[in-house]
Amino acid sequence: MRTLSGFTKYSLMAYGVFASLFHLYTSGYGTPEPRIMRGLHLLLLLPIVFIMYPATKRSPRHRPSFLDLLLAAIAIVACGYTIYNVELLNTRFMGFDPVTITQTILGCLLILGVVEACRRALSKWMAVTIGIVFVYIFTCQYWPGMFHFKGFPFERVIEIMYLDGDDGIFGFLTGISADILYIYILFAGVMMAAGVGDYLVNFAMWAAGWARGGSAKIAVVSSALYGTVSGSTVANVYATGSFTIPLMKKNGFTPKQSAAVEAIASTGGQIMPPIMGAGSFIMSEVTGIPYFTIIKTALIPALLYYLGVFSMVHLIARRKEIAAIEKRQRPQLKPLLRHSYYFLPFVAILCLLGFGYSPAKSAYYVIILTFGLSFLDRKTWMTPKKLVDCLFTSSVNAGLIAAALAGSGMIVATLTQTGAALAFGNILVSASHGSLLLVMVMIFMVVSVLGTGIPTTAAYIIAVTVGAGALRTFGVELLTAHLFVFYYAVLADLTPPDAVTAFAAANLSGSDMMATGVESFKLGIAGFLVPFAFVFRKSLLLQTPLTQSFIGIAFTSLGIICLAAAIIGFFNRPLAPWTRTLFLAVAVVLVFPTRGLEFAGVIVAIFLFIYVFLAPARSPSPSKTPVEKD
Repeated sequence: MRTLSGFTKYSLMAYGVFASLFHLYTSGYGTPEPRIMRGLHLLLLLPIVFIMYPATKRSPRHRPSFLDLLLAAIAIVACGYTIYNVELLNTRFMGFDPVTITQTILGCLLILGVVEACRRALSKWMAVTIGIVFVYIFTCQYWPGMFHFKGFPFERVIEIMYLDGDDGIFGFLTGISADILYIYILFAGVMMAAGVGDYLVNFAMWAAGWARGGSAKIAVVSSALYGTVSGSTVANVYATGSFTIPLMKKNGFTPKQSAAVEAIASTGGQIMPPIMGAGSFIMSEVTGIPYFTIIKTALIPALLYYLGVFSMVHLIARRKEIAAIEKRQRPQLKPLLRHSYYFLPFVAILCLLGFGYSPAKSAYYVIILTFGLSFLDRKTWMTPKKLVDCLFTSSVNAGLIAAALAGSGMIVATLTQTGAALAFGNILVSASHGSLLLVMVMIFMVVSVLGTGIPTTAAYIIAVTVGAGALRTFGVELLTAHLFVFYYAVLADLTPPDAVTAFAAANLSGSDMMATGVESFKLGIAGFLVPFAFVFRKSLLLQTPLTQSFIGIAFTSLGIICLAAAIIGFFNRPLAPWTRTLFLAVAVVLVFPTRGLEFAGVIVAIFLFIYVFLAPARSPSPSKTPVEKD
């Protein structure tokens, strides 16, 4: 990303500040009609992307090139055309009215511009994915079997991608970005500027620093709290990891372990209610399911995810005899209580949503509240400079999401218009041979590939278009299917070979990137199993009577603890191979409910716990003691 200076810097900052203020105003006082709002959203944000993100490594680093300015101008003109001609576009008949030369040219230019914005700001894989779907939509009449579809004339493709108010670039995905995501990105920015982020880290130090391996547990708690509002796992890593990773390394964790713990903790923030990195609001928009139903359903799986992380961290700390953080390094309770008003934004947004306010208006009021709270402490005053920086940074971050969702809109339009989404779903069902487990494994693999280098929101929308229907065929409920896909869209950032969150953490810790990715997958393995568990066990989603839910949660929690013992090879003492094998077997039985075996698994687990605590421990021979390497 560029570091601008001079006239260009201040001009773009003014442009970005205006974009943030415009979206703040519309969240509080209502948006114009969808086509105008979406057009203005991209008109304001795409130029920021082109100017802030250079085309190549050789491009100027402190000023935009002529190409950047040209692309920004094209985006303004192409988006401005849809705004200026909104009445014409609203009254034309899709598929019948001709596409004019002007519309064709502007449509082609904007399509190429969105692809280029995705390539620059997101990843080449996002641009390649869009390119592949365009190849398909132009050649689908030549494909065999279920992927065969009548061909689309060139003008019809431009019409779908550029002129349609429901699909393509200006479709409902861009609407979600404009109406909801921007304001929550701004909400996160204001909270951090007001000192909420620093307070959460200090609170985590007080809450977890006293425990064995406290530095890693601080990372888990602070990243969970910060990540639920940040909306970006990588941003979360850099915000909290710059403090927690050096602390973990100093405390006795290896650089690889420190980076992995921060990566999995930061990733989990996007599945943690109440905000889930804005995922809860997107899911509500897509499914029509009330927001509170979604966060209630998502709560237990998120807690199980963090139980797995905590168990891994605790056992590593016990095995390596890593002590707690010294008392003099931990914050005192009294100052934390004095600043406990920083929890008010979280409480306020839940209350406002509970009273029936829209997600956007709730965020609007909470932003104003947070702005006011910043003046309760002289150190956190929202000065004009801090406010301008916050508004501009939010516009840059929102530009990434806008580009991602505009690009995803073209992908989803292709999948739905050609019937490819249904074809993919049918292939998954057919290949599974009637096995729900097999279709879930295939969806996990598909989502992991789709999520490579693509923002969670975009990966979730694309993957759910393909995978949710297949799960529904097996009787999986709508919300459960969407949560399953959403979890793996989030966890894709931890999945090698392109584990972007793990790589970001490795950059901070100085560890090998691929080794950190593998370590993240290992320490976060429980999180990868939780979605399978809640599909098979409805009690984890609180969809069963209270007693049944309690038993299901208890069994799964016990299974996750046993899994951690098997992976780390330690529980009160180093575990022999046969003990680790038994712990792993118990974990499988308890995490994946097997009728008739669950209570047997509990009995075996109790036996194992008694054994490792009471049986005399043997000191491992030096030749068999594992030596940790980074």
